[in-house]
Amino acid sequence: MWSPTHLNTLLVIAVLIIGILLWGRKMSPAGKTRLCRCLAMANLLLYIAEYTWRFIHDSWAHIISDELPLHFCAVMALLCFIALWWGPRWARSLVYFGVLSASIQGLITPAITYGFPTTDFFVFFISHGLLLLSALAIPLLTDWRAKAKDPLRSVLLMNAYLVIIHPINLLLHSNYGYTTAAPAGSILDGLGPAPWYYLWLELPALALFYLMYIPVRRK
Repeated sequence: MWSPTHLNTLLVIAVLIIGILLWGRKMSPAGKTRLCRCLAMANLLLYIAEYTWRFIHDSWAHIISDELPLHFCAVMALLCFIALWWGPRWARSLVYFGVLSASIQGLITPAITYGFPTTDFFVFFISHGLLLLSALAIPLLTDWRAKAKDPLRSVLLMNAYLVIIHPINLLLHSNYGYTTAAPAGSILDGLGPAPWYYLWLELPALALFYLMYIPVRRK
């Protein structure tokens, strides 16, 4: 974290995202739709490829404890496909608020042990960069605008994920959604024991979501 490799990777991701979004903004409405569907398929195909590769190459014990498609960002990848392909409001809202508040933490404080140029390194940063691009594409390349109830609904849906995933973690001795231990260097790391640190984030998260709502609200 914060090594030259990490910083250079973030720079490359930022340049690519800005370039793609600027290119997309110049497209016709039909072109924007095609680009969004390309992003949707990219999320789905990368999701399938990543977990197929993990199931083939890793031990069953490691797969159970850390590599089932149950991480929050894995769920977000599927929701990006749904949001950008079919466009239901709840999915677009959840991707916008969820990725830009939670999944982006993976880029800032990456919880990986393998550095450049390993496969894990590329998969991690490409998948998280694609999530960020998809979340920004929703307000910038589609007709989605948030309603006043969307921030609260997104917080509730993210809490529902935590409520569902925590018993699974206790059963499998895993840490999906980081409900049993905080990733080192993350914002959760200084908020007390797991999973109670999420309680301290409820009101700040809701306040943050309403700040994020302001630039994308339906006028």
